[in-house]
Amino acid sequence: MLAAALAAVAGLIACERPRDVAVRVSIPGPDSVETPVTGVGLVALPYDRDSVLAALEASAPSPRPDTAALDSLFRAFRVPFVSYTGTLQRTERLRDSLDRLRARFDSLPRNTPEYRDLYAGFSQLNDSLSAAQQRTERSRQVLDRARAGFIERSESLRGAIRQWEDSTYRGYDSITRNLAARRRQDPLTDTTGGDGWARFHLPPGDWWIYGRSWDATDPNAEWYWNQRVADDTLLLSSRAGRQRRRY
Repeated sequence: MLAAALAAVAGLIACERPRDVAVRVSIPGPDSVETPVTGVGLVALPYDRDSVLAALEASAPSPRPDTAALDSLFRAFRVPFVSYTGTLQRTERLRDSLDRLRARFDSLPRNTPEYRDLYAGFSQLNDSLSAAQQRTERSRQVLDRARAGFIERSESLRGAIRQWEDSTYRGYDSITRNLAARRRQDPLTDTTGGDGWARFHLPPGDWWIYGRSWDATDPNAEWYWNQRVADDTLLLSSRAGRQRRRY
């Protein structure tokens, strides 16, 4: 079964001309707004890595360990994490507003009505910032306590999954090297810039763009993409990717 599946992967070769491909990565931020991501490493592969992984999993002597208990821990830990990141984000917005307001009234004569009005607003905003900082600190303490308990309970569960993956995917590197050798094409790499874009010059044949990014809303999750290149522009967004657990 494994040999047949890998043979099918190796046969996915098209006769094409070289092409330039632009790839953009974006994910939802803590505010749920889709935002370009910088510093994401992308790999152009001359084979479908998901097909290789699926073939190895199908040949595994045992199924993947049950993840229900670990998933439950992930969900519970995400609550204090989201609470902390939310209060932190609101605190930073207040601080930015306070800095802008300070820059305005610092440029005004102190005996003007506008200065007095701005200073009153500044005082109110400063009080709001102090209260927000206190909420952020309390949220951080709750998160720290939750993290300590989470690590203690999750390590053994994660260890069982990692052991299964190490055994199941042991042959992955040699298999993919052989697939690349058959194509006479090595994987190509690039990293997204500040605008979220990366660029590849791809030789003829079928190519897949593989990449992973952190999840801004969950420290135990990531965004995953393995997209076949079908055009000269590829958008790796939350709609095109998979949000998956980091076991």
